[in-house]
Amino acid sequence: MREGAISLLCALLWGCGGAGSTAVMKTMRPPDGLQPDEYTPAVNLYQRKCGEGDATGCGYLGFMYDNGFGVTKDTSMGVELSERACGEGSAYGCAYLGYLHRLGRGVPQDDDRAATLFRRACDDDELSGCVGLAIMYKSGSGVPRDLEHAVELFRRACDRGDALACYSLGYMYANGEGVDRDIEQAAQLFHEACTSGDAVGCDAEKSVSR
Repeated sequence: MREGAISLLCALLWGCGGAGSTAVMKTMRPPDGLQPDEYTPAVNLYQRKCGEGDATGCGYLGFMYDNGFGVTKDTSMGVELSERACGEGSAYGCAYLGYLHRLGRGVPQDDDRAATLFRRACDDDELSGCVGLAIMYKSGSGVPRDLEHAVELFRRACDRGDALACYSLGYMYANGEGVDRDIEQAAQLFHEACTSGDAVGCDAEKSVSR
């Protein structure tokens, strides 16, 4: 029964057919939350969209190449696709390129460049860009250290459902960084992160509830 239900769900969501068929992803989704069995159909869709001139599809494909998800890992290709995506107006592409510059992976490590890219992405409403920029303000990397602004950015992303932002904001409340220390508020934010699938948020919620 369970296998039948899974097959039905696969058919409804992915267009899977009978034995020997290949799953097809019909709707482009961000790559960050994909499951391993979704990598190949996602890559196929991202490649098609990128080839059609969809900048976000190129950005998503860059993520897959950088991480080796559904393709042979190729960070140089990941960088090239992220640069193309950002240059063509994809906020996701700019955010991911900022992440690569922050780490110095495939590109020179450059906090100033990373902060600029994160800001550009955040201004275009890409939540990962807002979170990346908040982390930079929290640590004073590439920008002057500004805990209050970091709180604002984390809150903006958390209010839109970003689990890492909720956890990070909870951490700041738990430690009184940029806000008055408030364990009750921290616990609520950790709970929000946990319910959004962040395992670290779940652990943090347990630790402050003891």
